[in-house]
Amino acid sequence: MAAQSSAAGRRWFIAVLLVMVTLAVVAGQILSRMARIGAGEGLEWTPASSAPSTGALPEAETTSAAPIETRKLAEPTVRIPSGPVIDHFRVASEPTCPSGTDQVRQEGRPVVLEWKATGAAKTTLAVDGPGIYGSYQAVGSEKLNFPCDGEPGDYQTHTYTLVATGDNGTSSKKLTVRAKIHEIAAT
Repeated sequence: MAAQSSAAGRRWFIAVLLVMVTLAVVAGQILSRMARIGAGEGLEWTPASSAPSTGALPEAETTSAAPIETRKLAEPTVRIPSGPVIDHFRVASEPTCPSGTDQVRQEGRPVVLEWKATGAAKTTLAVDGPGIYGSYQAVGSEKLNFPCDGEPGDYQTHTYTLVATGDNGTSSKKLTVRAKIHEIAAT
């Protein structure tokens, strides 16, 4: 009895699903036709005579109906940057702060930054504020010490600024990097 009830439920579900899909298709066709009619398309042409077709397109008939207004769509605008563009400026290798004990100390790892700039003759890098740390090519990388100072459990942050310079100006991007400060245990 339960198997018959389950099979009947599945048949009912399938029937309802088919009706819903059919209604969705019909609604889509109606909306499509309404959109074409609203745009002045899809109007049927009825020949003036019942002469057999020669394969040529029929001449357009003139009517006294109001003319259909047409508008030209605006061309999309593409903005070409006038100056250099920094394609990417990212951390290639995460830094770490020193850890371990006072007898077996593990030094922290430096941060490695990498970048690519288009339309730039050179790039400069600043660390934690104004001033130039170094000058580089448009595509490059740099390994920098990552000094850690503060309380264990806090995070040390340093901010790096890349400036790309070209014939048509400059562009810049900042990157803030952080590493957790570890306790150096005394033994």
